[in-house]
Parts: sequence; structure tokens; C-alpha cells
Amino acid sequence: MKAPISHPARLSHPSHLSHHMDSFGEYEWRIRASECDADGIARLPAILNLFQEAASLNAEELGFSKSNFAAHGDNISWVLTRLRVRMVRYPRWEERVKVVTWPRKGRRITALRDFSLIEQDGAQIGIATSEWMVIDLGSRRVMPIPDGVLDRANDVRTPVFGNDDAFSKLRWECKTAAQDALHFRAKRSDIDLNGHVNNIRYVEWLMEALPANAERCRECEIVFKSETFAGETVVAEGVETELGVFALRVAAPDGSDHAVAAVHV
Repeated sequence: MKAPISHPARLSHPSHLSHHMDSFGEYEWRIRASECDADGIARLPAILNLFQEAASLNAEELGFSKSNFAAHGDNISWVLTRLRVRMVRYPRWEERVKVVTWPRKGRRITALRDFSLIEQDGAQIGIATSEWMVIDLGSRRVMPIPDGVLDRANDVRTPVFGNDDAFSKLRWECKTAAQDALHFRAKRSDIDLNGHVNNIRYVEWLMEALPANAERCRECEIVFKSETFAGETVVAEGVETELGVFALRVAAPDGSDHAVAAVHV
């Protein structure tokens, strides 16, 4: 692992934050037709796109987004490493929803962020928790969390899954490849601001590995393990480990994992 960032500028606190911080952001969107299946219901990747955008906006407001880092002269950015999502229901086309998100806590090289998806009448229809790391965009190495970022962790709100350790240790344990494995080639349009395939594209590939008759995902947990770049080929496959529960993965042709998931339908 690369040495810590040398004397990074300490981020200044926004004036509205106190010692006991409720540092969160609220963002509202209308579900678009392009985000829905033929039944008019939003897809999981569309919901995760809203979460990702809300995370970026809130990080910018709190002073630790990619552009904030760049302003301090640091060529670093956040990458998503783990995600757990639970949906009560999916919103429909033209429905307005609100995403509430907040940074929760962290350690030397990881930071956690929670999300709540709220319908117009105020009811919560989805939750998610996520783990993030910071990488040097030149070396692609993991970096320690910059000074001041973890000071912004929300110390007021309860974790959405009720505890601090909401993740399990996911591994792909199938010894043989699925006969109906799918092959994708990463395109330039799959690449995000960090120069690699965006995590939402992995989710789309993982969902394609579910059987065509599978019910809509109720809960999923995903570990993002390695980067994929434009032009590279990946394989998506899945197996049903018990009734309504699927183990999924996106892997390189040599069998090394890019992403591993457990999905409940």
C-alpha cells in the first residue's frame, strides 16, 4: 500500500456543523421512463444511480468530493468497495422520490455511507449502506482517508441496517462455470470519472446473470473487488444457492473476480 498522503490540507468544517453532527443531504428526483422496465417500475441500477449521485452531492457539500480533493492538489477519488441494499418496493415512472444520505463512520482506509429512499408521503421504501476507499488516480493504489474527512461522520443517525457491521464476507465458491454465463466487453461509455468501469455497470451485468423468470431483487449485497477498463472482456454468471437466493459474479476470463454478489428475489 502506498504511504499516506503527505501533509494534506485539513478540510474546513462547514459552519452549520456542530460537535454533534447531523451531516446529511436530501435530494429529490422524478423517475424517468429510461430508468424503468416495460412494467413501468424502476430498475435496481436506476435506484443505485440515484444513491451514487446523492453521495457525490453530499460529499461536495461537506468538502470531501473528488473536486474538493483536486482543489487541494490531490489526484485522488472515492471508489465503492461494498454495497448492501434492501427494497420494500420500487418506485414507478414519473413518481417523485427523495434520497437521504449521510457519512456514517470510518477507519484508516475505509469510510461508510448510508442511504434512505423516501416516497412522497414520507414512507421509507428502500435502504442501503456502502463502504468506500480512496485511490490515487495515477498509481491506482489505495490511500488512507484524507485528514478531516472522518470528522464529518454523522454521529446522530442510527445505521439503516441497525448495526455497524452490516456486511458479510462474500466469496464465489462455485467450482465450475455456469453453462449460461454471459460475456460482455467493457465499452468507453461504461467508464466513469475515475477512468474505470462504473460500479452501476457491474450491477447491470450481475442482474443479467439472473434467470429471466426471477422475481425483482428484494435485497442484495455486492463486493467490488477489482477494476475493469475499456476494451476488456468480462464474464457474468450466477447460480441459485437456495430457493430465491442467487450467488452472482462478474469475473475476468482467467477467473479472477471483479464483483461478487448475493441476491434475494
